[in-house]
Amino acid sequence: MSNILNYEIMKRMMFLLLFCGLLTTAKADWTYGTAYFYGSQPSRCLSRGGVLIWYDGDLRQTGLNGGVEIWEGTGNICVVYPKNYNGSQMRFMSKGGSVQIQMLR
Repeated sequence: MSNILNYEIMKRMMFLLLFCGLLTTAKADWTYGTAYFYGSQPSRCLSRGGVLIWYDGDLRQTGLNGGVEIWEGTGNICVVYPKNYNGSQMRFMSKGGSVQIQMLR
């Protein structure tokens, strides 16, 4: 009888661990001020002239085209421009991820 009881307890514990693991890996949308982004917040962040850039993977400025900074990354990129931004224009591209751009109100 105790073997059956131990088996049932173990089965329920495994279910709980699996369920909790699924909850922690779910993608949650996130915000920064009035900016709203879909998916998980990228792990790295940098600031460039008041513009905040979150990214996963690699991100680097690859060039300048007609006064527009060209940025390329390998993962998800989320960009927040400050309200009334009048700095350099930036263009973001990602290989293997998404690019989301917001301006604070």
